[in-house]
Parts: sequence; structure tokens; C-alpha cells
Amino acid sequence: MTSAAAFLPPRVAILGFARSGRALAGALLSRGVEVAVGDDKPESDFEGLDALRQAGADFVFKSPGDQLLEGAGWLVLSPGVPMTAPLVLRARALGLPVFAEIEVAWRIAEAEAEGENRWVAITGTNGKSTTTSWIAHILRRAGRPVALAGNIGVPLSDFLAERKPRDFICEVSSFQLEGIDRFRPQVAVLLNVTPDHLDRYPDFAAYLAAKERIFANQQPGDVAIVNADDPAAAGAKTGLARRVPFSRKGAASGGAWIESGALFSEVNGPRREILEAGDLALPGAHNLENALAAMAAAQAVGAPDDAVREGLRCFHGLPHRTELVVEARGVRWINDSKGTNVDAAAKSLEGFPDGSVLLILGGRDKHGDFPALVAPVRRAARLVLTIGEAAPLVEEALAGAVPIERMETMDRAVARANELARPGDVVLLSPACASFDQYKNFEERGRHFASLALAAAGEGGGHGA
Repeated sequence: MTSAAAFLPPRVAILGFARSGRALAGALLSRGVEVAVGDDKPESDFEGLDALRQAGADFVFKSPGDQLLEGAGWLVLSPGVPMTAPLVLRARALGLPVFAEIEVAWRIAEAEAEGENRWVAITGTNGKSTTTSWIAHILRRAGRPVALAGNIGVPLSDFLAERKPRDFICEVSSFQLEGIDRFRPQVAVLLNVTPDHLDRYPDFAAYLAAKERIFANQQPGDVAIVNADDPAAAGAKTGLARRVPFSRKGAASGGAWIESGALFSEVNGPRREILEAGDLALPGAHNLENALAAMAAAQAVGAPDDAVREGLRCFHGLPHRTELVVEARGVRWINDSKGTNVDAAAKSLEGFPDGSVLLILGGRDKHGDFPALVAPVRRAARLVLTIGEAAPLVEEALAGAVPIERMETMDRAVARANELARPGDVVLLSPACASFDQYKNFEERGRHFASLALAAAGEGGGHGA
């Protein structure tokens, strides 16, 4: 074990004071590093600054400029800050290294661990949080010390107070991967890559290139797990690591796959059946893929088959990911607020019978390919209720597929769905859009939908149409 002080610069600038920026500031201050924090939002938007100020942090709110960089050895970004931000470009012009929070936290964790950490990193357009949590669940079943961190909601920097070795299971977004330099997971998982965040990237190729960075620092003996059924993921450059494919459509030599209704594996031994697909706790084709990826990753770090089997059977998913809120009078209300892009909404629809879904779509557009929803909507939905800024774009793309009604707000959409729903129907929030036009985040949107659904289910309704 070495001290992080040996490589940390005397002063670090942090741009973006969301969860990861706040956690990193505290970790650096506790190690004697001077910290300057900048954020475009006003100071009144933040709480709990006094303790950090007393520890020596400087703050610059409302459009921080060059003064944030004065004396800094590094600029560290929260995930919401793009690499094209003016201050980031200025830092690069000055020759200042620009890192993501996860890069700096990984360096500290590796330097200070009282033993050997193991790192599993998961990225992809859809399924990241479910798969990341599923891997952690399996490894806990195997009796392993697990830290679940990254884009899933708990910054890696939050785990730096303890120095015991652990299995770090990290969800990483393309935004975070833009800012890595040495970050090296022994097991890296690429679930899928479909068009998303094209409001931030110039094109799909740039988005894919950011995702591929998860493999950039892997070495021989490391493992790169890729979805053989997803064209972009299957074609990803995985460098020096052992490539392990997974597939729900056919055998995947050396990897994990579905065959005759069961999950098979060759990841860490000879071909063998692990579990019947029908025994998985989570339904849907997308969760078959998530299960295969979770199984492959857990096996790649040595989890025994018994723990894998039990972990696959017993994991019941996460809030806001095709979550059953309530079932009343034969109508199921499903919260998939995390379905913030077109591919996620399409995969969510796969799990429901023909013509059974009253679908709530809309929010803030991320340059989504809404016409790609025509076929799954035409099959699964009998009505689309649109909300938010993207409503006109959704309606234009889906015109003629099924009846569409513009509701503008979640309250109105849920009320209308409750009027029209009949036994056997599913009211599904899978918006294919970001939440930021009407909500702080997808969690707040999902909670609002859930509260409205619970109220509707208890009030009667469902009179048919």
C-alpha cells in the first residue's frame, strides 16, 4: 500500500458539484489536497457547504471561469459536464489533465488498498444498472465483499474512507469513460450500443468510441464481455483482453448463451447448464441478456455456479426498471421511467402481449430515433399517451401506428389511462426520453407516476373504451 499523496497534485479543480463532485471533494480534502469547486448553478441550489468550506474548499458558482483553474494540477469533471465545455477546452489548452471522478477515485483506491481490489465495470446504452446490481447480488451470494459504485448512484469516491480490498462493481457511462486515462477493470462488460445521447455526441460513431474506452487499459488475462447479438457491441474493439461473448440467440463459444430454454456457460470451465431461463426472477428478453452478462461477469471473477444460480433466481430488479407498481382490477401499472431512450422503450414493449399496452411516451428529446418505435408500438400498444416537450416529435413519428392522445403532463396521462384501461391491459411508463423538461431526474418522474398509479388503482376507473 502507498499513499495517494504521492501522486495527487497539491490542488485539484472540480467542475460540477453533483454527487460525484461532492464525494470527490471530501475525499481529496481528507488527503490534504486543496480543492476548488465550480458549478453553473447558483449557491442557493446546494446544501451542506459549510463543512467543506471549513475543510478548505473554495467554491465558484454561476459560470466559473479561469479562476477555478488557478494553481490546479488537474481538472476533474462530474459526468454531466461535456468535454466540449468552454472551461474544459481552456484547461486542455493550458495543458491541464482532465479526468472523470471515477479515474481519480480508482487511482486512490488502488494506491491505498490494504490488499488487492478486483474491478468489474459495466457499460452500454440499456441495462447497465440492472446488470451492475445483478452482478453485485451474485457476488454477495458468493460471500464476497462488494462495493456497488459509479453511475448507479453512489460515487466511487464515497468508498475511499475504507481501505480494505473489495470487489468494486462499477456502472460507467459514456460520459465517465470520456475522462478515463488509466482506469482498468479486470472484467469489462459492454451490454449494447444503440443511438442515445446524440444531443451530446456529433454522431453514433463518437458515442460508440466513448463506450469502447471501457476496454482501453485492459491487459492479457483480463476479460472483455460483449453482447454477440448487438451489432455495435459485437464489433467493438476489445484490445488485449480475453473476449467473452454472450448471446440469447445461439451458442457463444467460450461465453454464455441460451439453448433449449436454459442458460449455458463456458466462461470459466467446460460447457454446462446453469439454470432454466424460466427460473429467472426478472421477465423479458432484455433481462435474458442482462442475466447472461451478469452470469459471465460473476464467473469471470470466480463466483461458483451455486452462487450464480441462486443469484440469478433471487434478484428482483431495481426501481424504475419495468417495475410493477400495482395490479388492480386486472390492470398492471408498470414503471419503466429509466427507459430514457428509444431502444429501452422498444425492449420494454417486447415483454407484453399484443395490443395490451397503454403507453406513456415523451419528455425531453435526446435526438431519439422515434420511427424505430413504430413496429413494437403497433404490435404491443393499443394507445399512446404523449407528455412533455417531445410530444410533437413522438406523434409525428408514430402517426398511423396506433391512436395517440396528447396529455402534456403525467397527471393527465395517468388519469386518461385509468379511464380507458380494462382487464388484461398494462399501463406502461417507458418514455424513451429524458426527464429534465418536467422533473429533476428519471427517479422523480418514476415516483410521480407510481404515486399517481397507486391513487388511480384505489379510486376505481378502468371502465373500458
